[in-house]
Amino acid sequence: KMELLPQNERYKLLDDDRDENIKARKSEKKKSKSIRRKEDSKSSFAEDDGTAERLKARERRREVDDESDKRERDELAERIRQRDEERARKKNAKGGDPAMTEEAEKREKMAEGDEDDRDAHIPGLRKVSRMEYLKKREGQKLELLRREVEEEEELFQQGELTKKEMMELESKREVLRLAQQRQGDVSSGDRYVMPEAYFDDMEGRKTKDKFEVLKERYQEEEEFVHEQQVWEGEQVKRSLAQFGAKDKSAEDEYDYVIEDQIDFITEEVIAGHIETREEDMKEALERAKEAKKMSMEETRRSLPIFPYREELLKAVEEHQVIVIVGETGSGKTTQIPQYLHEAGYTQGGKKIGCTQPRRVAAMSVAARVAEEMGVKLGHEVGYSIRFEDCTSDKTIMKYMTDGMLLREFLGEPDLASYSCMIVDEAHERTLHTDVLFGLVKDIARFRPDLKLLIS
Repeated sequence: KMELLPQNERYKLLDDDRDENIKARKSEKKKSKSIRRKEDSKSSFAEDDGTAERLKARERRREVDDESDKRERDELAERIRQRDEERARKKNAKGGDPAMTEEAEKREKMAEGDEDDRDAHIPGLRKVSRMEYLKKREGQKLELLRREVEEEEELFQQGELTKKEMMELESKREVLRLAQQRQGDVSSGDRYVMPEAYFDDMEGRKTKDKFEVLKERYQEEEEFVHEQQVWEGEQVKRSLAQFGAKDKSAEDEYDYVIEDQIDFITEEVIAGHIETREEDMKEALERAKEAKKMSMEETRRSLPIFPYREELLKAVEEHQVIVIVGETGSGKTTQIPQYLHEAGYTQGGKKIGCTQPRRVAAMSVAARVAEEMGVKLGHEVGYSIRFEDCTSDKTIMKYMTDGMLLREFLGEPDLASYSCMIVDEAHERTLHTDVLFGLVKDIARFRPDLKLLIS
């Protein structure tokens, strides 16, 4: 046992070695922290010194700026004072008003003096300002009284006044006269005043002003018109108002178109005092109708499309779709539907349709075709536009806009009531026209009897 004890003392536990290592590390950390703190304190002291220097420099710059601002302000004030003195000196040199100069000097002295001098002058200034105010107030009251008298004279010149009202009016007139006399108002009419040009001597007389007085035009005094009279005049003007051009003659006036045109012809034939037999009157009517019909026929024959009538009808009979090209005014729109009607395409209750891109064109073309055929518009020949349908059960030729034909597709997709369809003005290529091309192309596939004409 005694031999083993010294050996046991040489050995130590592992935990003891670990504790020593930990203590050594902690001591090293403390040393590094103390060294870092010393360095930070040194750098902070250096930064504080730099900040203080910047603050001092900023204060110095601010003081310099304040001094420069004060110096500039004083210089500006000195320049303004010198300028005012120069103006006053020039005014005195030119010989201004002594009273105004004296008053200006008093005000300068008062402004430069102390408060006691200013207080001593304030009562005098108040008195002067009060006198000026009373003078202006007197003029305002006098003008108000003059207007009041004029208004009462104008309002009550046609009516009878009571005794009290007459006394008040006379008193106002007297006060106005005395006030005008006191002010020396020459406009009161008490005396005549010569023009200023007549008071000059012979050398300085203003001949131009004198002759201008002689050339003045006479002006009549305006008569007072009451509000009731003005209102009555306006009512009379409204009742006599006329519309239209002022230089319009009676020959240019138009009358309503009466449906029964035979009455016009009858009046033209039987006009006069000569007794006309009934047979003669009928003959005259027939001659008038024939003359009108002949003129229409001659117009139709003179159109460029008339020589191609037979060729056109033959092409329509042989082909289902035809494209027609012609100049404006050649008769495509008005004559082709009539040629198809004369060829028998309206038999069996069928109709001939013709589309137009504009409403006015559909209405005017329908009226022209009805006149050429000698029928009433809306019966055999009609038109259909938005918000207006001028057709009937007798209609065999129908002019319409592109949009109205599209609307008819909704109720009649196959267009069974039409034997021919003319799409006019197709070269304009509107949206409705392009849609119509697609629809009529589909219908033409299962309806070989439908004729399509594109013009």
